[in-house]
Amino acid sequence: MKVKKSISEIAGKNLKRLIKTSKYKTQEEFAYCFGTDVRTVSRWVNNGINNLDTLQEIAEFLGIEVLELLND
Repeated sequence: MKVKKSISEIAGKNLKRLIKTSKYKTQEEFAYCFGTDVRTVSRWVNNGINNLDTLQEIAEFLGIEVLELLND
């Protein structure tokens, strides 16, 4: 049985991929430059991002559209 992922989980998975392919490379470096704690970024990557404002801020910071974080 295949379990569907929630939108927030998809966003977290995509954030992990985008960090690795960005100039930041690590969650630690991304967290520092974004201005948040590495534990927060780890929580987003592992548990998802469920705040729309946060999604928008991350997308703007990475220079992407929000949909890039939400596409499965």
